[in-house]
Amino acid sequence: MVEFFLKSFLTLFVVMDPVGLVPVFLALAGGRSPREQARIARKAVLVAGGLLTFFFFFGRELLAYLGISLDALRVAGGILLFRIATEMVFAHHERETEEEAKEALERAYRFLPEVRFPGAAYRRDIGFRALRGSRA
Repeated sequence: MVEFFLKSFLTLFVVMDPVGLVPVFLALAGGRSPREQARIARKAVLVAGGLLTFFFFFGRELLAYLGISLDALRVAGGILLFRIATEMVFAHHERETEEEAKEALERAYRFLPEVRFPGAAYRRDIGFRALRGSRA
């Protein structure tokens, strides 16, 4: 059981990538006071934790209600990752103003949950299968 929780924690740690988010956070909130940065970080952690908890308990039921299979979700996630990757590869590096560069950073920051939460949901599904004793 300890091995299962350790694997789950490490998988979520890699999927959420807190170390990789530090530069993004500093780029978006680096000019604010330390108190405001702490408030923003706390709010982000609470929102991410709330979303993970909600989808942990109700994700399968929500997908069933919407008529979406887990395989369809995986395919859609792959398409979304491909789209984001092509945008990153073919991005225009010439920004006319500082405001456009900031807007591009904010847009990238909004995509981060889309990339991470499907991975967390997939890990949860593997974990449930492991607990039941079937192959993941």
